[in-house]
Amino acid sequence: MNDFFPVACSDTLCRIGLLVKSRRLALGLRQSDLKSALGISEHILRKIENGSESVDLRSFMLVLWRLGINETVFASLDGVETTSQVARYVTDADAYQSIANKRVRLPKAKAEEF
Repeated sequence: MNDFFPVACSDTLCRIGLLVKSRRLALGLRQSDLKSALGISEHILRKIENGSESVDLRSFMLVLWRLGINETVFASLDGVETTSQVARYVTDADAYQSIANKRVRLPKAKAEEF
């Protein structure tokens, strides 16, 4: 199961990688400039720009934040707290805490389900 990665997810990461690279170039930043500013390796930055799925989330988010594109990438999350998908799990006025403290146990997926 470790070898499985959905094509749609891979395509999305590739598009984000292109956005990262084009924004970096538009800002006139070299990979070495960005890696020095964020404390990540050039190897990690190359992986992000190439759409690799094996990048730690911290580095990924730091790059998006530094380039000012995290809002662009995650624009569809605006107002997610009020959607019906989230609202059905909310038990009080403080939606985030209500959901963050909830434990969820899901059955393990079987290989044949994919």
